[in-house]
Amino acid sequence: MTKPGAWFMALALVACALVPRTSHAAARGWANPRALELAKAAIEAKKANNLELCVEKDQASLALEDHAYVKLHLASCLSASGRLVEALTRAKDALGAGIRNEDEDLQRSARARVTELLPRIAHVKLLLPAASSGMKVTFDGVPVRKALFKQRIAVDPGDHVIDAERDDKGERSLFKERVTFKEGEDKTVEIVPKPTNATSSEVECLQRATSYEEKLACVERKSTRPNVHVGLETSAYTDSTNVHVVTPAMNASIVSPTEGWNIGGSYLVDFTTAASPDIVSSASRSYKEVRHAVALGGGYKLGPVGLNGNGNVSSEPDYLSMTGGGALSVELGEKMVTPRIGFNYTRDRIGIRNTPFSQFERNLTTNEFEAGLTLVLSPTTLLVTGVTAQIERGENAKLYRYVPMFSPEIAARVTPGESVDAVNANRLPVRSREVVPRERDRFSAGARLNHRTGSGTVRVEERLYSDSWGIKASTTDVKYLHDLGAHLRVWPHLRVHAQTAASFYKLAYPASINADGTLDVFQFRTSDRELSPMLSVTAGGGMRIALTSEGASTQYAVILSGEVMYSRYLKSLYIRSRAAVYGTLGFEADF
Repeated sequence: MTKPGAWFMALALVACALVPRTSHAAARGWANPRALELAKAAIEAKKANNLELCVEKDQASLALEDHAYVKLHLASCLSASGRLVEALTRAKDALGAGIRNEDEDLQRSARARVTELLPRIAHVKLLLPAASSGMKVTFDGVPVRKALFKQRIAVDPGDHVIDAERDDKGERSLFKERVTFKEGEDKTVEIVPKPTNATSSEVECLQRATSYEEKLACVERKSTRPNVHVGLETSAYTDSTNVHVVTPAMNASIVSPTEGWNIGGSYLVDFTTAASPDIVSSASRSYKEVRHAVALGGGYKLGPVGLNGNGNVSSEPDYLSMTGGGALSVELGEKMVTPRIGFNYTRDRIGIRNTPFSQFERNLTTNEFEAGLTLVLSPTTLLVTGVTAQIERGENAKLYRYVPMFSPEIAARVTPGESVDAVNANRLPVRSREVVPRERDRFSAGARLNHRTGSGTVRVEERLYSDSWGIKASTTDVKYLHDLGAHLRVWPHLRVHAQTAASFYKLAYPASINADGTLDVFQFRTSDRELSPMLSVTAGGGMRIALTSEGASTQYAVILSGEVMYSRYLKSLYIRSRAAVYGTLGFEADF
């Protein structure tokens, strides 16, 4: 019930708004006569104790003109009708307007209303199972946002109905409870979704349970059916150096959450065509090439210990790469800390087109050691750190790449971005194959932070790199995945990479021809601009469109992504920059 004379005070405030006694009073004036008439009607309705009409008239007045005193009066009508949460919102709006306009009368009245309402509002906290994905909760038929789960939610005193529903791969569970709140009361509601086909033993278990955990244990069923994922996608790449790639791919995996094993594999084909300045400068024809790549992996969990193995094969007409390896991880501190170590061995066979490996072959071996640590910092924050060392031995040079040589005088005058014609006109008549060190040790350290914020996830990743060739690099990657409803997820993406040059890299290599016709050149030489000082920026994004509900027994989704990449080469021949576009269209199914 409202205090006696409250309606009279409100009428007086509205009347005062008509009298421009001071600058503050002027701020109370009305611009819309009809809004004023409705406000007066609301006061009369409040006087007659017709609270529903009072709310209706005040809301109609506010629709015509935003007036702080009407909001304050509306708060009194809402409060008298038991709608305390909405009344508090209106009173706070009025108080904010009073502070902005330096209206002491309004501040005093609104603050009194807020002070009176705060202790009367009830609160509810919804306690949900740890695995609450796919669960829909409503409060009096209104959906409860996931961000409010497990938080204190302000509610009006009185009777309310809480419903919950979860559909997990075709198995439907329901929860419904009517809860009565007194003024200022705090309650916690334990949501225990019960399967619609609950057995008699499950019902009896619920009746005996004395704690929330025991109740959940009665009805949570662990499926023994493995989860199957299948994905198909096609990617396309094109850049300003006339390199074009189309890559259809497929992947599949099977995971058994109860047995602790998983297995997966992928297959892709790269169709590449190229006529880049490097090829033109070597007087070679543009080429078309097909690459096949197959990867397999699997793992098994023995309690807290996880064992994983992997292998892949990549085949081109003149290149065959084979990799095998494994990793060991251990979950510690109730799965809050997970250290990991791993090893991979790669052997590459390098040949020349249209020539069997038996007639010509070079080899490159790589031993990769990795160690990492995953930390669960909070229920919404995950930190993954790792270090990697790669030991490469063998042929690192591109056998088709020739490096132009210049006389010392001309080499000193060559400028970045020199055209193919200019290089051919000024270089020495002989050409030298690329030669780089046969040993290369790479080291990197990185960290990735994932943080969930409401309906989105922020992912920030940083990687620092150094190798024995003198290259030092930094790569920063930022992605924000945002859920726009239950069926759409979008993400913007930004990546920045910067690096120094290899110690032996030169824009133009000086050389001299000896009297006997031999060439006096640097021991190591390359025109690979990826070994030059450079800066690369990638920006883009993507979206995932779910075609089925989150709890459907079979889930389908379409994924689209696109990236624009720009690389700036600070010290290279032929080109100073490269622009590229990359896109992917994919389809995935989970069942």
